[in-house]
Amino acid sequence: MLYIILLMSLCCGCTADKKSSTEELRVGVLLYNQDDLFISSMKQELDECFRKTEKQEGCRITVSFFDSMGSQTTQNEQIDAFIKRGYDVLCVNLVDRTDAATIIDKGKKADVPIVFFNREPVSADLSRWDKIYYVGTDAAEGGKLQGEIFLDYYKKYPEKIDKNGDGVIQYVLLEGEPGHQDAAIRTESCIKEIKEGGVEVERLAGANANWKLTQGKEKMEGWLTEFGDEIEVVISNNDAMALGALEAMSESEWADIHIEIIGMDGIEEAQAAVQEGRMMGTVLNDAEGQAEVVVRLALKLGKEEEPGEIPNMKERVIRVPHDKLGTG
Repeated sequence: MLYIILLMSLCCGCTADKKSSTEELRVGVLLYNQDDLFISSMKQELDECFRKTEKQEGCRITVSFFDSMGSQTTQNEQIDAFIKRGYDVLCVNLVDRTDAATIIDKGKKADVPIVFFNREPVSADLSRWDKIYYVGTDAAEGGKLQGEIFLDYYKKYPEKIDKNGDGVIQYVLLEGEPGHQDAAIRTESCIKEIKEGGVEVERLAGANANWKLTQGKEKMEGWLTEFGDEIEVVISNNDAMALGALEAMSESEWADIHIEIIGMDGIEEAQAAVQEGRMMGTVLNDAEGQAEVVVRLALKLGKEEEPGEIPNMKERVIRVPHDKLGTG
């Protein structure tokens, strides 16, 4: 009888161990605003990557996406809800990068690791806990590549850009939201690259269009009314605003006057516009590559394992390289 009891205990122990090894991993993904075209593409890439990883690893991964709709208060409340429901890891696309400390403290208190992506917390916040990571890109690199696209095109087809032949390129600038680190850095890096390439530029106007197609279109409509064909180039911090400018041009009295546009993100619609010659170029903000890193981190951290060596990682910050897509 004692032997049978011991044998049953061992079998129960084995069953328990096997169950724990195949336990469900629960991941909460919070998006700052799913209306953002790039964030929408990131969501799709993340979802596909989680499903692929689930099959490869032979484990069950439950992923819950939540759209914060541009409200940091809403995002903070959802963080509380995910933690209360016992989620193993959180992947967070911040609404307000300056409010990361609140989320970090919530995760640290509950011992729930956090992977931030796309919107980088300030460096002081990233050092608050060793179970937080950031996945994104190098904004300066992205802006530099925009400048390179411009210079490559200008060297081949100067007359297509400098339409008035004055040796100075008149441009308008569509920037992301005020205070966003990538907006300012992309702008500065792009213009610096163009100037260092020996091309003189004149800024006719610039405005924040908050990454949105509709606002990019609205700003461009105003500039077309004010400047008309004086505008030779539109430089945009992202593709959504660039596509908005393209729409404004196609619907205006200046539809037959070609104005060159450079975007950033490499979303599907922008790539099509580049291939069709309606945009000069865009820079690939590798959504697939970033999603793969986010999912790898989520899997490892959720299992309480060390992430191991990850390319381009420095002090828990991983920057996935850009690539330029120009008309050539």
